[in-house]
Amino acid sequence: MKLALLALLAPPIAAASSNHDAIPLDQYGMIMVHDAASGYLDTSSIITNEVYDWTRTQTMPNKSAADLLTCGARSFDWRPSYKETKLQAHHGDVTIEHDFSDSLDEILGWAASNPEELVIMHVWDCISDDSGDCTTEALKQLNSRGLNVIDDCNKLINITVGDAKALAKNPTSPGLVLPIMPTTGNNGGQACSSENYDASIACWGTKSFTSRTRSDTTAAPTVFDCIEDSNIDPNAPYTTLSSPQKTAVSACVEKYQDAPAPPNLQALFTYSCWDDSSSKSTPVDQMTAYMDKVSQAGPGQGSSNIPLYQIQALWEESTASVVIGELHLSSLVEDEAKSKLNALTTSYINADRFPNLNYVEVNNVCDGGPELLAALSAFNDKHVNARK
Repeated sequence: MKLALLALLAPPIAAASSNHDAIPLDQYGMIMVHDAASGYLDTSSIITNEVYDWTRTQTMPNKSAADLLTCGARSFDWRPSYKETKLQAHHGDVTIEHDFSDSLDEILGWAASNPEELVIMHVWDCISDDSGDCTTEALKQLNSRGLNVIDDCNKLINITVGDAKALAKNPTSPGLVLPIMPTTGNNGGQACSSENYDASIACWGTKSFTSRTRSDTTAAPTVFDCIEDSNIDPNAPYTTLSSPQKTAVSACVEKYQDAPAPPNLQALFTYSCWDDSSSKSTPVDQMTAYMDKVSQAGPGQGSSNIPLYQIQALWEESTASVVIGELHLSSLVEDEAKSKLNALTTSYINADRFPNLNYVEVNNVCDGGPELLAALSAFNDKHVNARK
């Protein structure tokens, strides 16, 4: 009953062209949503908002995974968590308190209303406490809905979009949802997808965070001194920090954000990705060069046992870049919106800049996602025409 109701509520969209079925899956342009479940996080809490601002990558107007599909997503980066006998999700060590079973119903409800649309779930980074095994529990939920879980990446090598749709057909409900959760044999990458992660491509850039650089002036201690005093490396990827470390970073920012920035701290600010920034060309050029490189390499990137690949068209975050972003009252979602990165990616695809595309992974898909989906559909049409 719940699934049927969700199917009625999910708005139908134009069906994908069946002409795309002959396209190799590793050459098929799709929107992947980065850390999809993080859209459930509520950043309105005074206590948690600063941590969540740099954990949440998506927005869900109706707090439903169907929102992401309506905005154009066709592939999910989904990271389950099994703690205290609850199967939910996580981003790093932040637990996302939304049941995996409810997320599946939301996705299947949308798929039932859009039965020609292929939806792929990359289920990986399944973490557990002592109450049970995350992988076992996630597989139970997927199997209970009649889904054909791809457990070996070899099953995806050299298949077409049509082949993937055949694998995704569900005998118990309409829609095409294909979960990929490798547990045997070939299980490389992020659930059979090469991430092409480049930690250096951040919205906020700096020169150095060493004490030597900061000692060039006699200014008051900076937020970075505070962070280092907490035994945290400002250059460390933010997602690798523990919750106490993230709280310590936020406390340092709060301590200094209202004080006049000392000269040595100002000197560290070198660029911002925001569209109205005079320094935006630096991060945008870095992002563009990265996307060009991945696209030109095309299928078969990384290990030979990873059949699919991503262009991560999103701003990465180090601890240092998060600190500067917080000082500017920003967030991962805000950085995408104010940099107009999704729109830029769409313009590149429409201009035929990229010779090869597979997953275009984004933050904040509900900002410009429908336009990006249309651009990728046109890209796929050109792929079909080129094969004639």
